[in-house]
Formats: sequence, structure tokens, C-alpha cells
Amino acid sequence: MDQENIWDEIYSHLKWNKETKSLPKLLKNKTVLELGLGNGKTLISILKQKPSKFFAIDFSSKAIKKSKDIFKDKLEILKADARKLPFPDESFDIVVAYYVLNNSVKKDRIKIVREILRVLKKDGFCLFEDFSINDFRNVGKGSNVVNGNKLRCHFFEIKELKELLGSFSKINLKKKISYPIRNKNNLKREIINIVARK
Repeated sequence: MDQENIWDEIYSHLKWNKETKSLPKLLKNKTVLELGLGNGKTLISILKQKPSKFFAIDFSSKAIKKSKDIFKDKLEILKADARKLPFPDESFDIVVAYYVLNNSVKKDRIKIVREILRVLKKDGFCLFEDFSINDFRNVGKGSNVVNGNKLRCHFFEIKELKELLGSFSKINLKKKISYPIRNKNNLKREIINIVARK
């Protein structure tokens, strides 16, 4: 089963009841693109900031259908591949890439970042968040993991992200560490949050 079909299966059952709280307050009156709208967690936060124009893409038909059912005509949602974005150069002030690059192999991550740079306006921003190699979900597994459902997941090292995003003029990187409730083994969640300027 390919990654698109795996995601379609996941989104057939996934509930939409959470919201991404870590999105920087930069989107008001901006033209925004979200890569991989997924289960809508980040989409909710984006819309609350009132961008002037908003587009979202995903390659999962099920994710797109759920989004359209919930959000109706509030946004433009397209079925598209982040490796070849269907937008002209310099179309967006901000591209949001939260938990998208981790599901791609290295050569595709490079293509996606090139596409982000292409569609960003001069001085535009990429907002990025994803799993750190030190996250408890990855303990002892290495950076590339294939889950039981065959879903690909990559866990990032900071050095690797700096290299991947090296064509941006400025990178503001933060590690976010938390400890889940009901955590008997004191395992830590560790994610990396980046605001990268073109």
C-alpha cells in the first residue's frame, strides 16, 4: 500500500477534535499556504489568525473531503503533491509545514523545501514543526521508522534541519520538550519548531 492510500485509511477513522497551539502569530492579513492539511489541527489555528487568503493542499482525498465538510467555503483546498506545488512563483507570504516533511524520504524533503522557497514571496516565512530524533516515540529506532500500518516517519536532528533549510536567509529554531500525562517512564516529547525567512 502506498503512502497516499495509507493516509486515506487513517483519515477515514480519525476524529478532528484538537488544535495546534504552537503556531506563531504571524498570519493576520497574509496570504497563507498549508502543506498537508491532515486532520485540521493546524488549519483551525490558521483560520483563527484571519489570513487575507488561505489555501491548503493534501494528497489524501479523505482528508480533503473531511476538511470541505467541516470548513465549507472558508478556504481553497486542493488535492496536490507538495513536491510539485500548483502555484506560481512568489504566491504566498507564509507557508505552513507542520508534520509534513517527516512522512517523506530525503530526496522528496529536498524537493518540498525547494517548492516552498519557490512559492514564497521575497521575505516570506516558512513555519515548520516536526518530531525530534530525541522524541520518546523514536527511542532506539533511528531516524527513519516505518510503523505497523506501513506509515513512513522521519525524526529530525537539528544539524540535518539546518542543512535542509540552508537556503533560507534566517532560521529561528526552538526545541519544545514536554512530558505527557500518565507518563510512568518519564519519557519526553521533543519537537522542533522553526520560523525560516526566505
